[in-house]
Amino acid sequence: MPMHTGMPVYPGDPEVLISRALTVESDGVNVLALALGSHSGTHLDAPLHSDEDWAALERLPMGQFSGPVELVDVRPAGGGTITAAMLAGMRSALDPEVDPGAPRRILLLRTGFSDRWGQDAYLSHPALDSAAAQLIFDRGYRTVGVDALSVDHSDGADSALPAHRILAGNGCVIVENLTGLDQVAAALEAGSEVEIFLYPLNIPGADGSPIRAVARVTPAVPAPVSRADVEAAAGKLMEAFGATDTDAYFAAFSPEATFIFHPERESLDSRAAYRNLWESWVSSGWKVLACTSTERNIALAGDTAIFTHRVATVVQDGATGGRIPNDERETIVFTRMADGNLLAVHEHLSPVPAPGGTS
Repeated sequence: MPMHTGMPVYPGDPEVLISRALTVESDGVNVLALALGSHSGTHLDAPLHSDEDWAALERLPMGQFSGPVELVDVRPAGGGTITAAMLAGMRSALDPEVDPGAPRRILLLRTGFSDRWGQDAYLSHPALDSAAAQLIFDRGYRTVGVDALSVDHSDGADSALPAHRILAGNGCVIVENLTGLDQVAAALEAGSEVEIFLYPLNIPGADGSPIRAVARVTPAVPAPVSRADVEAAAGKLMEAFGATDTDAYFAAFSPEATFIFHPERESLDSRAAYRNLWESWVSSGWKVLACTSTERNIALAGDTAIFTHRVATVVQDGATGGRIPNDERETIVFTRMADGNLLAVHEHLSPVPAPGGTS
């Protein structure tokens, strides 16, 4: 959350005041004076925040401030209680088969309340019940973040702060007032890996610190393409072409696909351009009557494959209604998309040369 004078703070915490201490005009440099509490804005709670006998900031291992993300959508809780049942599907912070030295996952709870930042409604956020807090620790998490003011109620409903007592009492770091978890959710849903960084200021003896929370997204690596994948994709494309099934046919192509067809004077630089041409043929009465694929060959290259074949077609001429046979060679390049689908990104059609001739 952006830091500014008068920004929202937890009830009773010090107000934030940011002012100019020095200016270029008067002093040759610009310097701001900052007055704020250790839990202002997006911040991190050290265990010391909840008990005098628990660890201060500098005693926490650096590994608790960064790691891969496990995100749980708890928006259905509204302003009520986040229960253990809502968290039952979360993974463990460490997979049993992973090297014990691997970084633990960091748990992020998406309440949706960051959208209410600066409003009175921000105080009415949901809170973890004791069983949920205990489950988080039992699953191995040592850092948990939330896009709300606290993991406990902030409206005075429970002054005992049970979630803080359980999490902080077990050495966990609590991060509050996060924002942008919708972007994190979208990246994870797309199959990407997300790593988060939550580094505090180096303040000896501190009970917490403002932080700059940053998420780094590593896009998912598409799975390698197999021969079976290509045969299935090509078969689907050819079946739709043979049936003059416009929607199914063009669903086999990427929107950015390009096309080179020997009867056309210019190449087509998008699926939309080809579809416009195709629909003009169909509207004139043109359609595919027969389609046979032979002499197939597949070359694999990671997430891409090149499919070549000889294709004999018979089409109905739109102007005369007559039957027109074609004997052509076709090259189709398929690529694995981010969503896992295998789509054609390029198609090149050329005539089969006459015996003794060239093309």
